[in-house]
Amino acid sequence: MESILSFKSEEYQLHRYPKTLDKSLKAWNNADLLALDYLYNHTADNIHIFNDRFGIFNTVLKYKSCTIIWTYASQKKAIKLNFGNNNGNTELKFKSPLDQLGKVKLAVVKIPKSLELFELFLQQIHKASTSNTEIVCAFMTKYFSASFLKIAGHYFEEVTQTKAWKKARLLILKRPKALINYKDLLKTISWKEKKLKQYYGVFSSGNIDVGTQFLLEHLELLQGEYTILDLASGNGIIAHEILQRKNNKVSVTLIDDFNLAIASSKINITSPEAQFICDDTIMDLPKHYFDMVISNPPFHFEYENNIEITLNLFNQVKTCLKEGGRFLLVANKHLNYKTHLSVIFSMVKEVAINKKFVIYECK
Repeated sequence: MESILSFKSEEYQLHRYPKTLDKSLKAWNNADLLALDYLYNHTADNIHIFNDRFGIFNTVLKYKSCTIIWTYASQKKAIKLNFGNNNGNTELKFKSPLDQLGKVKLAVVKIPKSLELFELFLQQIHKASTSNTEIVCAFMTKYFSASFLKIAGHYFEEVTQTKAWKKARLLILKRPKALINYKDLLKTISWKEKKLKQYYGVFSSGNIDVGTQFLLEHLELLQGEYTILDLASGNGIIAHEILQRKNNKVSVTLIDDFNLAIASSKINITSPEAQFICDDTIMDLPKHYFDMVISNPPFHFEYENNIEITLNLFNQVKTCLKEGGRFLLVANKHLNYKTHLSVIFSMVKEVAINKKFVIYECK
């Protein structure tokens, strides 16, 4: 895997975190390089950075003051790793997407796959903008959508596209519009007779994911299952259902890599028996502690289909389950997880199947 970036006569070591065995993947793309070329000699001395998963911008632009808006715990770790590997010796400044940004003079946004998340970013920037604010939005042309322009045009008077370079392009946004009616960045999701909330960009916008619905329809909690881990917990619907079904002896730990997912689940679950953790790993949780781990694990990471991270989580699950504890998960049938799970767990069975999904129970 390529890890040495040459830019403006300097070399940088940039690694992906989590690590990958896919040699075709690297920690940057041509959209990053096009944006860097635009930003490198920009007169603004402070840059707000959005959706940079591996830290190329604050690493290369370390001579500027950078504020990093982080959305994933894994992203935060990758940024710290690469900044340190390239002799970055200043303290990194992180904010979440829901924090107040102060004044934004210049921002760079790697346009995410989620258009809702793109809108959340632009609305937060607009709230902190001045008349001279400029936004540099980078994307690969194969992922272009006219919705980029529509969303950008809602907040900024001037929306221009650069020429394409190596299948990458920039949108340059200037002149923030006045008197904007800001959207409520929380969406309401209906489930049976319940109403849940989730922030823009959280998985399965508008409804409960059909895989999660399938899992909940077949979920039976066994006697003695009192400590439960909801892995890749999203908006918290699975934990919410568990706490509704069981008595107050049950405690549920929710963990998700995405900070907006954790923020959403905190709105939906107010039980004192719930604990919320934003992290990409469960290795820091107590060993052999949980009676059950339950999950609808992701295999999409932005535009990549990658099960390496998911398979690594399966190995971690075994370390935090009690002897005799069980792992219950739902997955797309085509992923064929049973082959991988059978290497890790002594018992793997399919407890429910439909045309698209399978529920596995592992012990």
